[in-house]
Amino acid sequence: MASSGIPAKQNATSDNWFYNNTVEWRCTRNFLQGFTTPEMSLHTGSIWSMPFLEKAGINTRFARRCALDLIKTMLDDGYYVAFSGVDDYYVKGKSWYQEQHFNHDGLIVGYDDDNDTLAIAAYDQRWIFTVFNTPQECFMEGLQALCEKSSYGGIHAVKAKDEVQELDLNMIYEAVKGYMSSNIETYPLTDMGTANGIVVYDYICMYLDKLADGSIPHERRDRRIFRLIWEHKKCMLGRIRAVEEKCQWDGSLSTAYNEVVVLADKMRFIYSKFVIKYSSKDLENIQICLMKMKELETKLLNVFAEKILTELNDEKDS
Repeated sequence: MASSGIPAKQNATSDNWFYNNTVEWRCTRNFLQGFTTPEMSLHTGSIWSMPFLEKAGINTRFARRCALDLIKTMLDDGYYVAFSGVDDYYVKGKSWYQEQHFNHDGLIVGYDDDNDTLAIAAYDQRWIFTVFNTPQECFMEGLQALCEKSSYGGIHAVKAKDEVQELDLNMIYEAVKGYMSSNIETYPLTDMGTANGIVVYDYICMYLDKLADGSIPHERRDRRIFRLIWEHKKCMLGRIRAVEEKCQWDGSLSTAYNEVVVLADKMRFIYSKFVIKYSSKDLENIQICLMKMKELETKLLNVFAEKILTELNDEKDS
């Protein structure tokens, strides 16, 4: 969601859209049958799901010879440029540069013709999302390499509109209730599709079991999972605070929920050590944190939903 979040933040009220829409997280269950990542993501949050973003673009199939001119024109006109269908292997500075062929995306935020570079916001070779410069010819090589394989993406100009995004208590209530309603019966181990909601905690614990027993090799572990979990909990905390302010509640609920964020940050740090050097003890500690987080979040979000429902009923009565 980082590529969509950068242009989104140019709208001063975009946080409200995130609070209304990005409650649900999900993962796939393919790792139970040999896949090496749970592919954690959020149900909503791409550029295409944000109605307050202006978008115009073209398929790389038809832009491969003039892509650089299009990108520079978009940037000159005050737009960010979201791209997909570019092979990381060729893009100097990108996460899989000269390591692995990977059809990936990112956001172009500027260019420098004196040095023939593009400024890209994406995961770099340290697996940190940041802005870095890459040679224009490297970017084009990555784009054209996939076009030659008939694997096309897009080049899209993106800019935030001034549409005001209001905090919507009803949307938040329904989303939180949906998030809390999932379990193993809803998303059983026998299916390999996507699992949504609070049950994702359990599936991430199972993913760690796979790392522990070696069925997912350490060198194939997904490095990104616990960063996303931490970001999700920070957003949930922001959501609670925004509702507290709108409804003029005291800050006790957000203060209590901050412990979930603290646990997520602790877990992220432990996993970063595990990524560098395998340790079964680290995996055990993370699983303990996950279950503690799930218990605490379940308790607090149930209170959160009940309080919102009271507000909604009071609005109806008045």
